[in-house]
Amino acid sequence: MTRRPPPPPSSVAFDVPDGHGVIEVTGDESGSLLLLAGDPVFLEASDGCGSMGWLAARAGIGGPGLCEVKYLTEWLSAPGLVPDPRTGQAEPPDPECLRPLLSLLAPGRYVMKAAVAPHHLRIVHPRALQVQSWYADEELALATTDTWPPRDHRAVRGYRDRIRARGDLPTLVALFPTPESPVGYLLDGHHKLAAYQQTGARPLIISLTPQVPRPLRRDDLDRARATFSDDAPRHQSDTLGRVFSSMRAESV
Repeated sequence: MTRRPPPPPSSVAFDVPDGHGVIEVTGDESGSLLLLAGDPVFLEASDGCGSMGWLAARAGIGGPGLCEVKYLTEWLSAPGLVPDPRTGQAEPPDPECLRPLLSLLAPGRYVMKAAVAPHHLRIVHPRALQVQSWYADEELALATTDTWPPRDHRAVRGYRDRIRARGDLPTLVALFPTPESPVGYLLDGHHKLAAYQQTGARPLIISLTPQVPRPLRRDDLDRARATFSDDAPRHQSDTLGRVFSSMRAESV
């Protein structure tokens, strides 16, 4: 009797022992901060208003942008990942393929998965010193960390044509605070995501998650509260204040 080959792994764990700490996520599925070069820049959290209300905010214009600190290879344009037509999951790639990006993460152990996004995918684009709110009735939300929509229309068209040709699918990379988090930060793939939107296809996403969630740090939250609330409209400041107070109670 012929033995069937074992199914491919649904995830792979790997260590980043020498990460530069340029990109770090802290928090859990109830709320998190994305820090770039040590500065809190993006926030997502439950707004505490019931009905699974959610919000996302971005620090002021003076904060660093991800485009200034990231470096990725062209490999993500056509990584050769093949999703299972039934589950949408793909075998995770060798972490070495993503080493230029992984070297920017905070040191630690991470888990990588690859899968086609669920049907309900929300794109959240928090603008500087503005709060974006929504109800979490979707299965997954991605917070953009770069210009949105992307300005390079030629690049978007190229990805769109490749997706429509049903060839090697371009892949996004998102960082999540925990596996259960409904919101992830899009580290790479803004042009690819725009192309997927134009075709109506669901994007293929590589998700990165710290194996052990990093707790919110009180000092980071205090700095974020001052930066995110600067010159914000009154009602937004009230919402942020309530969220930061709740997150601070859980911080270390």
